[in-house]
Amino acid sequence: MWQRRWNVPYVEIHDSLPSTNARARDLAREGAEPFSVVISEAQTAGRGRGGKRWDSPAGMGLWLSFLLRVQASGDPTLVPILVGLAAARAIEALCSTLVAGIKWPNDVELEGRKVAGILCEREGVDALVVGVGMNVRQSEDDFAPALRACATSLKAAGCRVDRGELARILLGEARLVLDPLPGILDDALRRELRRRDTLIGRRVSTDTGSQGRAMGIAPDGALLMEVDGVSTAVRAGGVRVESRSSENGT
Repeated sequence: MWQRRWNVPYVEIHDSLPSTNARARDLAREGAEPFSVVISEAQTAGRGRGGKRWDSPAGMGLWLSFLLRVQASGDPTLVPILVGLAAARAIEALCSTLVAGIKWPNDVELEGRKVAGILCEREGVDALVVGVGMNVRQSEDDFAPALRACATSLKAAGCRVDRGELARILLGEARLVLDPLPGILDDALRRELRRRDTLIGRRVSTDTGSQGRAMGIAPDGALLMEVDGVSTAVRAGGVRVESRSSENGT
């Protein structure tokens, strides 16, 4: 039923998995078709970017992974930002009162708090596993104390959704922007990303210690930064928003 409803070639639904990405990588090695989906009620070893733990409690979120096959003309480095865009569109399709922002390179935010993250991993020569973790049903008290200031869920933001319908719209939007995978962000995508960009104009620091002002996303998906009056492109790693006092120059 889900396979037909989501218009995908294959679906696995689990009560619990260590990681939907790990199971999807197994499917990739077995030759599964693009947009084959693995979804789990809970993950016991969910991961975010950089190996960070991603809390995935049972029944609280949308924990899924799907497969892509990367063609020579496509650029896989664009996938995290494009899937973030698909997730933002899906949220707004079901929650008309919310405005979803995108924080480069792989986060979706609501009012400055992270609601979803994207984790992409290569498998073999041409397969890419795309993991999406979206907080759906958590109340603020369900988050660990250290996360309450920076994490949110659709429920905490005032929106209750059917997770199956959320998955359907997310996968449909992902197919629109990823099939075929572009080699560059066109003008329309860049305009939408700029409208949703939660970093633009803010002072940020990179994982390597560089500091500057975020200036948007380049056609190749890099984060543009102005550092000491010089434009530079950040293509890997992550960024941290500087404190408000630093942004204001005080």
